[in-house]
Amino acid sequence: MTLAEHVIHKKVTVVMGTLGLIILGSITFSRLPQELFPPISFPQVTIISDYKNAAPEEIETLITKPIEETVGSVAGLKRIESISREGRSTVTVSFNWGQDIDFAALAVREKIDLIKDRLPKEAEDPVVLKFDPLTRPILILSVSGENLQPIQLKLLTEKMLKDNLEKVEGVASVFLSGGVNREVLVEIDQARLQANHLSLLEIVKAIEEANVSYPAGSIKKGLYEYLIRTVGEFQAVREIEYAVAGVDTVKDLRREDTSFVEKGERGPRDTVDSMRSDIRKELLEKRLVLMRDIGTVTDGIADKTSISRFNGKENIALSIQKQASANTIQVVDQLKLAAEELKEDLESRGVQYKIIYDHSEFIRKSLENLLGEALSGGFLAFLVLFFFLRSLAPSLLVTLSIPVTVVGVFFMMGTFGITLNIMSLGGLALAVGMIVDTSIVVLENIFRRRQLGEDAETGAIRGTEEVIWPVLSSNLTTIAVFFPLIVFVPGIPGQLFKDLSWTVIYSQILSVIVPLTLIPMLSVYLSVRQKEYKPITITRLYTDRLLQKSSPQSQDAFIRKTLGFMLLLFFCSLFILPVLEREVLPKVDQGQFLVKVDLPIGTRLEVTDRISQKLEAIFAQHEEVKDIAVTIGSEKTRRSGEVAVDTLRPSQAVILISLHEKRKHSSVEVIENFKKQMESLDVEQARIDFLLQENEFQFAGGGLKPILIEVKGYEFGRMNKLVDEIKAGISKIKGVIEIQDDRAEAIPETKLEIDKKRAALYGISALDVSLTAKAAIDGVVATQYREAGSEFDIRVRLSEPDRQNMRNLENLLLYSKVLDTVIPLKDVARIEAGMGPSEVRRTDQERTVTISADVSKAYKSNDILKHVQAFLRQNYHDLEDFQVELSGKAREVRESFSKVIFAFILAVLLVYMIMAAQFESFVQPLIIMMTVPLALIGVAVALLASGTSLNVISLLGIVLLSGVAVNNGIVLIEYINQLRMEGVELVQAAMEASRVRTRPILMSALTTVIALIPLALGLGEGAELRQPLAITTMGGLL
Repeated sequence: MTLAEHVIHKKVTVVMGTLGLIILGSITFSRLPQELFPPISFPQVTIISDYKNAAPEEIETLITKPIEETVGSVAGLKRIESISREGRSTVTVSFNWGQDIDFAALAVREKIDLIKDRLPKEAEDPVVLKFDPLTRPILILSVSGENLQPIQLKLLTEKMLKDNLEKVEGVASVFLSGGVNREVLVEIDQARLQANHLSLLEIVKAIEEANVSYPAGSIKKGLYEYLIRTVGEFQAVREIEYAVAGVDTVKDLRREDTSFVEKGERGPRDTVDSMRSDIRKELLEKRLVLMRDIGTVTDGIADKTSISRFNGKENIALSIQKQASANTIQVVDQLKLAAEELKEDLESRGVQYKIIYDHSEFIRKSLENLLGEALSGGFLAFLVLFFFLRSLAPSLLVTLSIPVTVVGVFFMMGTFGITLNIMSLGGLALAVGMIVDTSIVVLENIFRRRQLGEDAETGAIRGTEEVIWPVLSSNLTTIAVFFPLIVFVPGIPGQLFKDLSWTVIYSQILSVIVPLTLIPMLSVYLSVRQKEYKPITITRLYTDRLLQKSSPQSQDAFIRKTLGFMLLLFFCSLFILPVLEREVLPKVDQGQFLVKVDLPIGTRLEVTDRISQKLEAIFAQHEEVKDIAVTIGSEKTRRSGEVAVDTLRPSQAVILISLHEKRKHSSVEVIENFKKQMESLDVEQARIDFLLQENEFQFAGGGLKPILIEVKGYEFGRMNKLVDEIKAGISKIKGVIEIQDDRAEAIPETKLEIDKKRAALYGISALDVSLTAKAAIDGVVATQYREAGSEFDIRVRLSEPDRQNMRNLENLLLYSKVLDTVIPLKDVARIEAGMGPSEVRRTDQERTVTISADVSKAYKSNDILKHVQAFLRQNYHDLEDFQVELSGKAREVRESFSKVIFAFILAVLLVYMIMAAQFESFVQPLIIMMTVPLALIGVAVALLASGTSLNVISLLGIVLLSGVAVNNGIVLIEYINQLRMEGVELVQAAMEASRVRTRPILMSALTTVIALIPLALGLGEGAELRQPLAITTMGGLL
């Protein structure tokens, strides 16, 4: 029994199977996780090492270089980049795509363990982190309280909102920005400190040791066991004033002859005995030195390190990040529910909050738009079918395969762990038009058999059997083109396309099963008949003209003219493709963009705030702007896992601008408008960058500037001259704008040059000197004061007048272990003013400066990049001590395109192999595959006419066409072969096959093309990522 006979005779089985698929698919759909993008694993690890108070060049020499050298031998390494800043080394190690990142991170940790002994003992152990760029905030809340004190607002925000939101399942961390922190300040008067012969570090230690509660064990007595603990914690801030700072001694040991110590000799015994005798006498006369005697204790506010504003009003911002495995929409929904439960209690205390950023909204709208586009595409496909079939019943019968196949795809997605995201749903929307192709071919052939006089059952069986192999072959060619994308395209394109590819594959598998089972059965038992069909003139125009050429010579001439015209169009398309704009991925307009403000390192927070307010005033005047959220600096005490994170320096600000949903201009157009306004604004040496709201695609090159030039070398002076020379050179190239570089400014610094030999004689370490200087200026947190379940820092530092005079540093007192007293800092170190780099950047173990530039809208990036490349090759090709190379967008485009082109070549080869196996011929597949280069004609015209760039998404459309464009040829050649087996002459067989198959071919092509129109229009959120694929496919099929 054949397949067609089986499904016709087992109608109940077919119906139950279809219903089962619909039920399972519907249930699975309701449970599928929803995300914006597929899960992406980046082969990158970051090594963070902290060495407090160390200068950038010291960090580079002592930490960064040893780490780079040891991890440089890890297998699969692609690139090493590092930044050495004050107190921190950050080394980023990139591996080849496909590398197991867990094993790579383990290998890096093993290498780091081998060199820990070579790193400074005072430095913290390096921490190895796997890079995850998707850990950006999914929700940002703005918290305000007009009638509350700033400290009280911050405490309520931390206790009520932050602590509760952190408990929500799926939340990784909640960060606060803005507001003020309560801090207990112990400000020391330097003159009093010297008068009492005490050092700052002794004060820090005294406060730390006075604020202790410690368990001492237990005592068993009788039937009971009594716990013993010492209770010494401060119960009130006022108690700190009465903490003992030291003991005032009458004898100033520092005035004794200490020359023997400097010479490394032992003093006379009688001198030592005399000193001991004096100390015993003085014990009766010692005076306790309290904190109030040498300074003031204030329960106040910590120095501001961050400022947050929303629409011009200061606020506290809560940025919430989700766990890597958590679902964004579910986590956001739970967060909103948790916040809503707290709302009444918060408002009763005078606290209000507002959601200023919700990443889930963009995801929801994107997915809703995609589902809407898929439904619209299905409806348009139905209209095309009705136009051709001119009957409601058969049109509905073919259209029925769409919902059955779609819910089946949902079931397979859930089974194989694919989420609902814009790529998987994009694949489904793309496949909607192709789903009906098999149904059209099957139903059309059944109708043809019925028109030949066969009964319903025989027509259904024979009509189905005739097309099984061409249907299987055409679907296999479509499936085959996606396997190279899954297997052989690494990197972000490969990971993004994987979900899209699997979705199309699932739909193609089901679009074979459903038509070959459901269509034959329903055509018999529903007695579907087609009305008498009068062919539309245009569908037979070509075959009729060919038949009119009675002689073989005239027919040959007609065919040659047709082929010549097609070849002419093909060669024209080859000239169009190179002139198209090229990029890795199209930019996505989320209705938001960032403005990054960078002032010279060392700029105070207040100055950065003043510049930001200038910019805010300009942004607020634009009619398209809805909300403005500002963050300046960052909390010093933030922690992410085990590593302290300083997101922004006091000299940096980030402004998030949200636009109205119903706006006349795109984000890019609004940015261009603001850039023009910036030209006439005094921004006091600030560097201002506009970026489309950052998303995951920036890591594929979407966020890179078109021109990036890396200059590598060692000697800073010569490198600076070379960078200036290159910048001046490319500035002369028309179209190159906004030329910048990432050189770290030299900043004024006061150096403490330690005499290590003298310090060692006094028993003073370099760390003692460094910590004393830090305690004097910035202050040192000695311990925490606990009150009502909260902890507040107790910071020790010099008083304000003493901190302002840098020369006071030399008179700071250091405790000498050898003398058991204090000595001035100037005895072991000298103070020098100078300039030093604020950071050192390295790439592949060489110091690197990166020059970035943009391209004017009036010019094409491709043309400008060629000019820049020629300029660099001509002037800086073979330098002795330096290396200059073009990277950035040019390199990313080249690498991404080469990967997809390789997949295209492999896809074409697989398609050829499938057709050769079907037809048992080496020649016939070549004839069919002539449709592929012809499809490029339509692709080139469509991209040019629509102004769409040639990017990885549009290249994916070309890969898809290599499998889809041949489908009609397969159906046509298969029928020609059938006629030839029946003894029909070749030309007549070709003309007859063209006449018979014209309508199903047109129906298949037009249903696919028309169903893609909603995608091609590019409406709604995230449409920029789908539009190039739809335009390419439509152009190629037409």
